[in-house]
Amino acid sequence: MKNQGQNTQQPPKLATKLFFWFCGKAVVEDLYGDMEELYFSNLDTLGKRKANQLFWRQILSLIFSYAIKKRKRDSSYSYRASGPSMALIFNFFKVSMRSLIKHRTFSFINIIGLSFGMSICLLGITMIYSVQQFDKFHTNADRIYRINTHINSARTNDNFATTAPYVLDGISGYTEQIETAISINDGFRGSVEINKNELSISGLYAPPQFLEIFSFPLKAGHDATALANPFSIVLTEKTATRLFGHTDVLGKGLEIKEKGTFQVTGIMKDYSSASHVQFEALVSYGTLHAIDKGLVKRYDDYRFFTNCYTYILLKEDISPSLLSEPLAKIAQKLSTEDEAISLYLQPLRKIVTAGINHEIGPSFDNLTMMFFTFLMLLILLPACFNYANLSLARSLKRAKEIGLRKVVGGGRRDIFIQFLFETLIITSIALIGAAYIFTLIREEFLSMIMGAETIDLTIHWPVALFFIAFAFFTSLVAGIIPAIYFSKMRAIASLKGEAKAGSLFKTKLRNVLTVVQFGLSIIFIFGAIAMSTQYHHTLNFEKGFDESNKVLVPLHGVDADILSHEFSIHPEVQQIALSSAIPGTSSSDEVWVQLQEVVDSVAVEQMFVDNAFLTLMKFDIKEGTAFVEDLTTQQEEQIIVNETFIRSMNWQEDQVLNRSVEIEGEVTGRVIGIVTDFNHSAVFREIQPFFFRYNPEKFTTATLQVKTSDVFGTATKFESTWESLNEIIPYEFMFLEDKLDDAYQSLRYQIKIFSFLSFLAVSIACLGLLGMVVFSMENKIKEIGIRKVMGASVKDLTILLSRGFFKLMLIAAIVAIPIAFVFFKFMLSMMVYYHAPLGIFEIALSFIFLLILGGGTVLTQTLRAARINPVNNLRYE
Repeated sequence: MKNQGQNTQQPPKLATKLFFWFCGKAVVEDLYGDMEELYFSNLDTLGKRKANQLFWRQILSLIFSYAIKKRKRDSSYSYRASGPSMALIFNFFKVSMRSLIKHRTFSFINIIGLSFGMSICLLGITMIYSVQQFDKFHTNADRIYRINTHINSARTNDNFATTAPYVLDGISGYTEQIETAISINDGFRGSVEINKNELSISGLYAPPQFLEIFSFPLKAGHDATALANPFSIVLTEKTATRLFGHTDVLGKGLEIKEKGTFQVTGIMKDYSSASHVQFEALVSYGTLHAIDKGLVKRYDDYRFFTNCYTYILLKEDISPSLLSEPLAKIAQKLSTEDEAISLYLQPLRKIVTAGINHEIGPSFDNLTMMFFTFLMLLILLPACFNYANLSLARSLKRAKEIGLRKVVGGGRRDIFIQFLFETLIITSIALIGAAYIFTLIREEFLSMIMGAETIDLTIHWPVALFFIAFAFFTSLVAGIIPAIYFSKMRAIASLKGEAKAGSLFKTKLRNVLTVVQFGLSIIFIFGAIAMSTQYHHTLNFEKGFDESNKVLVPLHGVDADILSHEFSIHPEVQQIALSSAIPGTSSSDEVWVQLQEVVDSVAVEQMFVDNAFLTLMKFDIKEGTAFVEDLTTQQEEQIIVNETFIRSMNWQEDQVLNRSVEIEGEVTGRVIGIVTDFNHSAVFREIQPFFFRYNPEKFTTATLQVKTSDVFGTATKFESTWESLNEIIPYEFMFLEDKLDDAYQSLRYQIKIFSFLSFLAVSIACLGLLGMVVFSMENKIKEIGIRKVMGASVKDLTILLSRGFFKLMLIAAIVAIPIAFVFFKFMLSMMVYYHAPLGIFEIALSFIFLLILGGGTVLTQTLRAARINPVNNLRYE
């Protein structure tokens, strides 16, 4: 038995490191063991200084000896000649399976934790794959480009998907590079009268070449002629069935309110949802000029054409860079002294991930996808940390196994591969569990994403291959630290029970990993709480109008006077008002307004309302009067402006009334009143310049002031009244408060996402903590028995066993909460202009959640261990 000195004195570390570094992969543990024995012998007889000198001499002598040279040569030949044999791999498999079965608890914890972490990553993989498939079905996808606009002025410095129609005229002349160039307009909206009822329809104004550039095949009709003449319309199969009940409607007439009679010249096959362009119908571009005679005015000004998109089809083998100079010349003609305009090409396949302004369809910008990928990895990492933590914690129990393998000839690489192989088995099993969880949460996950109707999360064979590759990646991330650590263990020290964790444990890696796990958990918990706080702040935000007890009734083509008369019969209805939009929901229109004496224009939100609406919603008219509703002729249209509009025009408030502005260069508006600023859009945006206008033909919604104690009975009455007015479109009873709630569904999505992610993160962290506590209790079982025999109470033992874990949770909270606070404060300020303040309530609630979940995990196990009868643990001692 070694003396006390041998337990404290060790051979010179520098000499040891030099020896093993020089020997590399050669098996030299036996030689080092002999030198170590001689060192301890010399230490007893000659003293430390002389023993150190002799040890150095022996090391240097061995380094230059033939024995080391031969072993290095043999090792080099062995490892270069071939990799691990099939017999060795089969042995790895048997040992790994035995270890998994023997340590069922830890295997179960690792598999469940990795399944949770991998499941969210599988969702991300399928989503990223789905987004990458957008617009891939077009035959000429690699040659189709969209021309985008960049505007740099005092008001904005941003990219826009739209262009002025002049751009098409300018670019069409470059026929050597361009095969086809078109402009489309997504401003087609209308109502179709079917059996005296109206159904909405929307789509694009497009030229005949649209069907040549893009691969949208027709089921009936001809590509070349379907969009050739004005008032021609192409319907998708789904739209034709919705309007007519069948698709055999080629040549039939379609009456669209306020636009005229259209002829159905084509039926399009229902196209893939993975398209950046979404439409119900295509209308010939010539129709746009026929129904809007003023469209050609100022066709070189992008501000009046926020619906115009320009696409080009390059000729074969033409580089898009050849059009850089032509686009620069066109942009120079569009630019002014105050605004610098530039034009650039965007490949079709990259449109859906660009995320620029005035996008024509769904957008999943790269920044959002990168952030989502980052969140996925943040969930996966704690699961990998669990595996590393538990593997390192069990290092002493596996030390002799590793020592024996090395003594019988196993090299460092063999040990490394063995532990990676063991990790791969666990991650493969976890992948099966993750795939099952993926199928359970897939639909719920889609409900959390805006625009999810265009996302396909079906597992195709390329996705399955990505899943398998991801399992290999996860096994590498989870197993690399244990594999490196175990492969570096020295055989002699392992067999003698003196194996140490080296630098990894010196830095308390296990504690660091635990802190990181709970730090990530508390960040997600704080995020869910912060989003919930913002949601409730938004709903209770003072928006500048009265939203209580208001019921919405969309007109859907029903005459406004008839509807008002029929609903006013109900005693619950106190007042009825009409409008073209719903305040607070971002449903108002945008127009461009300019002073007659100033060239520059200002974007203004507008809403058409009657006087009853102003009273019903309790808008505060500071100055002026309401509308004169019985005017038969109007030289100037009446407008009631908000305070922000006045500031945008640089007017003095006492000089506003009776001033005139030009609305999109066609209508002159005269200010008759000033209304106090209110949130006409959702609180995500700052209040913009705004005015009310009066035009009964624009009204689309009736708002009813209702007073009732029987909501269900009132809804039944309203439904009966509506059915007498419109038999096709069902009536949906909705309060204005619920509509405003729907306007903030993106916040609800984010609350659900962060709640879901926090659930996964906390579950994984608690699983890891559970494994660490169970392992710690197993190692201390005899210590607990002795302490109980010596008089320790259950309370004392529980505190003793738990305080280390609670200390780690406290450190995690101290580190993570400031990070979460700063991050989500910045995130909310970017998302919502009128954002909620974050403070001590969110911080305290996050910490309490962590304490309840993590503390509950620790206390259940420590209490269980503290209550064990010490006789059962010490009977054989």
